[in-house]
Amino acid sequence: MGIIFYFSTQQTAEILPETVPHFIFFKSLHLIEYAILAILLFFALLKNKTSIIFAYLYALSDEIHQTFIVGRSGRFKDTFIDLLGIIIGLYILKKLRKIKAINQFFI
Repeated sequence: MGIIFYFSTQQTAEILPETVPHFIFFKSLHLIEYAILAILLFFALLKNKTSIIFAYLYALSDEIHQTFIVGRSGRFKDTFIDLLGIIIGLYILKKLRKIKAINQFFI
């Protein structure tokens, strides 16, 4: 959460111009960072629903935080991309845990 907060305080206007690659790059970062956050929250809480709720609440608070940063804007629609990242992260974790369980059965 600290890393997400740090990156949220950085201005993005100077990194890339507003283009399609800019959009894809930054929305991919949203997906990745919130997938990782959801996985870490799952390991801390061991519950999918609670992990989703906490991660999404953090996404909402992050967008509010961005409204106070010069060169940034908080957009509610970005939280849906974050939510997608949360769901993808937990889905990947579920599949990896299933593979691990199968491998332990055969070893």
